[in-house]
Amino acid sequence: MSQLDAQIKAIKEIYTEIQKSKSRIQPVIVGKFALTVYTQGMYPANIISFLYPDIQLLTKILKELGYTQMGDFWTRGDIVVEISKKFEIIPTGTFNQIEVDDFIINVISLEDLLIDMMAECTAGDETVCGLIKMLIKSYEPALDFHYIFQNLKNKQSVIKFKQYRKEALN
Repeated sequence: MSQLDAQIKAIKEIYTEIQKSKSRIQPVIVGKFALTVYTQGMYPANIISFLYPDIQLLTKILKELGYTQMGDFWTRGDIVVEISKKFEIIPTGTFNQIEVDDFIINVISLEDLLIDMMAECTAGDETVCGLIKMLIKSYEPALDFHYIFQNLKNKQSVIKFKQYRKEALN
C-alpha cells in the first residue's frame, strides 16, 4: 500500500469514528495535505492536517485509534496527523467536499489554499510560487479570482497573483 493510500485509509478511519460519535461536522483537511489532494498525489505531504473545532473529541479518537502524541503531532506507524489551530479561516473560509474512493472528505477550498500559499511565496519560497503557478494553470477556469483578490492580505500578493494568472493564460 502506498503512503497516499495509507493516509486516505487513516482519514476514512478518523471520519468514521467521528461519525460514530454523533458529531454533526467532520474535520477539514488543510495545509500541505490539501495540496496533495488537489494535485491528486503529485505533491505528497507526510502530514495530514485537520481543522476541527472539537479538539477534545479528535484527540480522544486519535488515542482510541492507537495514535501517539508527539508535541503537536499524532503518529501511528508512518501516518502523522496534525490538529491545525488555524481557526481564523472557519468564519470566512470555504470548503469543498471531495469524493475519494467512494468516501466524502472535506478539504479547504483551492482558493483559500492558494491564499495561504501566497504568504509563503511572497516571503521568498520559490517552490511554493511554482506550485501556485501550476495550480492556477490547472484550475484556472474553476477558480473564484474575485474571492482570492478580496482575501489576499497584501498588495504584493495581489500583484504577484495577477502576474501568475496572466502567465497561466498565455
